[in-house]
Amino acid sequence: MNAKKIGFWAVVVLAVLFIVDGDRWEFLPQPMRNASYQSRTFLVGLWPDWLKPKDRNQEREQQIEELER
Repeated sequence: MNAKKIGFWAVVVLAVLFIVDGDRWEFLPQPMRNASYQSRTFLVGLWPDWLKPKDRNQEREQQIEELER
C-alpha cells in the first residue's frame, strides 16, 4: 500500500467515526457536534422502512392490556 491509499482509508475511518460518535466528543465545538448528529440522523433516514427493526412486542403488549381491562 502506498501513502495515498493509507491516507484515503484514514480519512474514511475518521469520517465514519465522526458520524457515529462525534456528538460525544467534548473537545469539538457545539456546531461540529450538531453536524455529527444531523449527519447520523440523515443517514438513518435513508434506511428503507421495511429494513428497520420492528417492535414485535407491541402487539403482544396491546393484547395484555386488553385482557387486563
